[in-house]
Amino acid sequence: MVNSSKWDTLLDVFDSNESFLITTHINPDGDALGSEIALAQYLRAHNKTVHIVNISHTMSNYKFLDPEEDIFVFDTDKHMNLIEETDVFIFVDISDWDRLGLLGKHIRRLKTPTVCIDHHHVTKKFSDIDIIYESASSTGELIYDFLNYTNFEIDIRIATAIYTCILTDTGSFRFSNTNAKTHNIAANLMQKGVDSRKIYEYVYESNSPNKLILMGMALSTLRFECDYRMAWFYITQEMFKKADAHMWDTEGFSEIPRTIKGVEVSLLFTELEKKKIKISLRSKGKIIINQFANRLGGGGHDYAAGAIVSKSLQDTIPWVLSEMIKIINLHQHSLRTNEVHDQLVHSNNGSCK
Repeated sequence: MVNSSKWDTLLDVFDSNESFLITTHINPDGDALGSEIALAQYLRAHNKTVHIVNISHTMSNYKFLDPEEDIFVFDTDKHMNLIEETDVFIFVDISDWDRLGLLGKHIRRLKTPTVCIDHHHVTKKFSDIDIIYESASSTGELIYDFLNYTNFEIDIRIATAIYTCILTDTGSFRFSNTNAKTHNIAANLMQKGVDSRKIYEYVYESNSPNKLILMGMALSTLRFECDYRMAWFYITQEMFKKADAHMWDTEGFSEIPRTIKGVEVSLLFTELEKKKIKISLRSKGKIIINQFANRLGGGGHDYAAGAIVSKSLQDTIPWVLSEMIKIINLHQHSLRTNEVHDQLVHSNNGSCK
């Protein structure tokens, strides 16, 4: 749980400033967008001036969160004055300057105070005030905790936004970051009127034909290693063009191979440019993969992480697969060693000699 002093510090920032700009990572997901909306609504309820400005467009299946199109897409010509006149920048669901794109570069050159609210693993200080708690199911959960700490009355729009955060970042309550608290928060939000079925429909049952065509192309490249313990596939720029699809259409793709029986680790290689590859890593919960993502210059959670590398797809795939195979084999060796140890312990009637 976040230390109460952190929330007190955040309250001081909110009380002593008047204008705020909230932003998040490239290709924002449900957790990022829901967190932005919830926090913006809280600040506006306290008569603060708030703008949400993102580097990417909002995906169509999340537009229900922003029916009034309150979220701006960053435009240098339109938004530079707004940026320069902002009292405080707030980053949600992101603690990586690179994933803030051009907007991040403009913010960094200013002396404006910054706040970060996130639940991803970080190795160094990111903003002036970092509120980062890796054990939270989502950034939305942290926003919920803050609102509860302040005794703020959560309305239906905020409840819908936070429920979307939790639903999407837990994989519909399937992933290992789901716990009793997660379900309790979801139940509390539903008691406030959240329509869980409708949100699920918006998020997961509103796919475009283009997304499904792209998914089919990607799955046609599916391959296995390590006796089916690892699955991997890729998406090229050519596939995006043929499907008339976009990067945001790939949301959820990296989870698919993890549903295959026996697969422990899955990897998706996405060609952003000819020499810019996004690597999405997922684990079922036995093999920690964020340390490898850190080595690649990325990060994430123990069992869901990613990175972007400046190599061609042809160079990236064999290199990354080779390293992941080593990690999986090391894990298998560790399991065998533990089994031998257990056998020796049992053969000695539980006493080690």
